[in-house]
Parts: sequence; C-alpha cells; structure tokens
Amino acid sequence: MAVRRIVYCGDARLRRKAQRVREISDDLHELLDEMRETMLEADGLGLAGAQVGECLAVVVVRADSEGTEVIDLINPRIVEQEGEQDGHEGCLSLPTLRGMVLRPSRVVVEAFDREGEEIEVEGEGLMARCLAHELDHLQGRLFIDAVDPESLAWLRPDRREDSGYRVEPTTLAEAQEAFDRLRSGREE
Repeated sequence: MAVRRIVYCGDARLRRKAQRVREISDDLHELLDEMRETMLEADGLGLAGAQVGECLAVVVVRADSEGTEVIDLINPRIVEQEGEQDGHEGCLSLPTLRGMVLRPSRVVVEAFDREGEEIEVEGEGLMARCLAHELDHLQGRLFIDAVDPESLAWLRPDRREDSGYRVEPTTLAEAQEAFDRLRSGREE
C-alpha cells in the first residue's frame, strides 16, 4: 500500500465523469486501500477516485469524527435527500481554500461495499455534507462550482491567531491561478 499523490484543481481528471466499476477485483481493493491511506495521511474526511487520478466511481469517507471507521463506497448514488445546511467546505484537491456551500442536511446513499454487497449509508449534518461533496466529484463537480463567491478564502497558518489560521479572502480567478502555479510546479 502507498499514499497516492492528490490531484489538484485544474487537472482535467477532476472534471471528468467517473466510470462505473464493473468488477470487484484485487486491483480495486488495492486502490481503495491506497485511497484510505491517502485520505488519512492528508487528514481529509473523504476522497474520490478522481482525486488520486483514477476516474472510477469510488469514494472513501470517514464514518466517525475520530476517523477510526472508513467506509468504501463503490458506484454510490444519492437516493434520498432532504433539508438544507449552509457551511464551510474545503477539498484536498484545493488545499487551504474554503468557502460556504449549501448542501442537503440529510442524504441516503446506495452503493456497493468492497465485497460487492449492496449497502445503504445515511448521513446527517457533516456526514451528509461529506457524502454530497464526494459524490459531486464523481460527476466532475468541485465545491467551487457551488460556493458562495463572497465567502471564498485561503486559510493561512498563523500562530498569532487564536484559531491558528489567518483568513485571506480571494476570488475564483485568483484561486485558479494559484492552483495552476502549484500544478505546474509539480510537473517540473
């Protein structure tokens, strides 16, 4: 198992619609294991296949706040949603960028687990937000597509702040330029 490199905003793979998984295999298990390890190493709440360069309909999410249980979701889809919640979101593919996004307050997701068994996962609050966010990745959507543009900001480490971070407002265009520079630096 290995930690995978996370794909950053601007990479075309993040905008592709994920392909459905047709077969549960050892290769798929290895991918799911590596996605888990990558998500946990990056201290994320969830990770979609495209975020590690694999355009497959697979997602891993933390099932609890301690992160001790991780759920693998293969070919997931939201079958029920209700309510609304507005809250800050970020994304491992857009590091340190945050903004307010309106999401359902409750979702029910049907998927297959790593053994190919049908499962249903219900999420409320943060779990609903996380599931909706990760399933958006499977459609080639990023949180910046739904963000309130006035709320978009960088979180910069700053020990002088009580929170440990300084908030720097930004625009979508400025953020995209920053990720383009970051991505091109990785490719050199």
